[in-house]
Amino acid sequence: MFDPEVYGEMLAIISAIFWAVGANVYKKGLESTDIWSGNLMRTGFTSIGFLIFMLLNGSFLESLEALDASLLFWLFVSGFFAFFLGDVLYLAALNEIGVSRAVPISSTYPLFVALLAFLIYREEVGAHLILGTIVILIAIKIISEEEGDGAVKSKKGLFLALSAAVCWSISITILEYLTNFLPSEAVAGFRFVIAFLLVSAVVKGRGFNFNRSSALWIGFGGMIVLVTSNYTFVEAIRMIGSAKVAPVSSTYPVISAFFASVFLRERLTFKIVFGTILSVIGVLIVVTF
Repeated sequence: MFDPEVYGEMLAIISAIFWAVGANVYKKGLESTDIWSGNLMRTGFTSIGFLIFMLLNGSFLESLEALDASLLFWLFVSGFFAFFLGDVLYLAALNEIGVSRAVPISSTYPLFVALLAFLIYREEVGAHLILGTIVILIAIKIISEEEGDGAVKSKKGLFLALSAAVCWSISITILEYLTNFLPSEAVAGFRFVIAFLLVSAVVKGRGFNFNRSSALWIGFGGMIVLVTSNYTFVEAIRMIGSAKVAPVSSTYPVISAFFASVFLRERLTFKIVFGTILSVIGVLIVVTF
């Protein structure tokens, strides 16, 4: 018998795995291009991927007809903070401090989602939120500790990763509203198209750094990762809600650190491993109690 809750949890697990793979794919692609050009390839390839998905699924025309001024506005806001500003900050963090440090810090976005819920909807701040915040702050301090010449770079990377988390949290708070009116692939796809147009305007003035390696890794590879991860994430939220999806998807920093060690040969110190585990625990405390 089909169990929507189990199916939703499976989709959340798939999104976590592909997010973890994605961090390593992006880092590899950025070795041969700049951040803005890389994000243009990511959003461009992924927009095409989602448009093909919607055409094959028969939801493209229906989704276009459902759009109105209000939905377009919230799609723009969500896309801006998720894939334009948020992802550019995230890619910059990957460049500064690597996958093993940037991912666990940026994955603290559920904390900011909870804080936004308090500020906007006046939801009660329980002991779990305070405890989770303390654990996350300790984890960030441990992960970001760097001595000597790397200290300044680490602080910059810390700021970039945390800023990305804040941007993502703003975008995520809008997702549940959008999935009430549009199918999951349309919510994800239209946001990528918006982000692509915004990034295109920036790259037009800066210049486009395109080459075969970056197109393969951050373009084509990013499309596979982003179409899969974003569709499964949004669909999981539609089926079981963000409160149940967040704990499952927030485990991806541990998976990402493993991939970074194996495929990118990033050195995993005790502080990074311990801090990553603490970060996941802190996020789980925030979203599950």
